[in-house]
Amino acid sequence: YQRAVVANAKAFARALVDRGLDVAGDPAIGFTETHQVIVRVGYARGAEIARRLEDNHIILNYQAAPDEEGFTASGALRTGVQEMTRFGMGPADFEELAGLMADCILRGAPVREDVERLRGRFLEMRYCFKGPEADELLEQLHRLI
Repeated sequence: YQRAVVANAKAFARALVDRGLDVAGDPAIGFTETHQVIVRVGYARGAEIARRLEDNHIILNYQAAPDEEGFTASGALRTGVQEMTRFGMGPADFEELAGLMADCILRGAPVREDVERLRGRFLEMRYCFKGPEADELLEQLHRLI
């Protein structure tokens, strides 16, 4: 699971850059080595852009960048790919999401319907145990304690 998360984060970061957004991190390592991708959006613009994205069903957090004086000057967005990786999104899907984010952030385009269509393709949670498999593992665990 973690390998897929990191691969998705790197693909997402590269796709955001390719579409004109400013991603924090070292491009030589794919911008990130975790589940997070940080996008710089301009001094004190983080909250407004996060709200715009939320109105379009893209949920993330705004935060201050290291060179900003505090939370009220937030000029960055913090995204995470772990949740949608669990629902089966892969690198190409995160590239599609990057395009929607760029359209919304850079061009003010409404992308809500496109986001809903993208999200609608990923409804089954992965990387977890289901049904009888989960029941058997729980029984084994109970026998151990």
